[in-house]
Amino acid sequence: MEIVGLFFFLIAIFIVLIIAAIVGPKEEGTLQERYNNPDLNTNTLEIHNSRLNGFRRSKFKGVMYYLGPRGGYYYYSRNGNKVYC
Repeated sequence: MEIVGLFFFLIAIFIVLIIAAIVGPKEEGTLQERYNNPDLNTNTLEIHNSRLNGFRRSKFKGVMYYLGPRGGYYYYSRNGNKVYC
């Protein structure tokens, strides 16, 4: 009986983790604040592109993207390397 309960508990944890990964990071601030502050997270591509054009940087789905001097888009990986998109 204990094994069955543990099995269902592990399945429930796995489902919660999958849902959390699909949903992604939460948007920060109000809509107007997100348009005016590139450091706030957004999940909306329109706001992201607007901020890249205006501020040359934007946090999109938890990752800070930058617009380079020659027009290329990049972000920094966990170990500090530039990754071009």
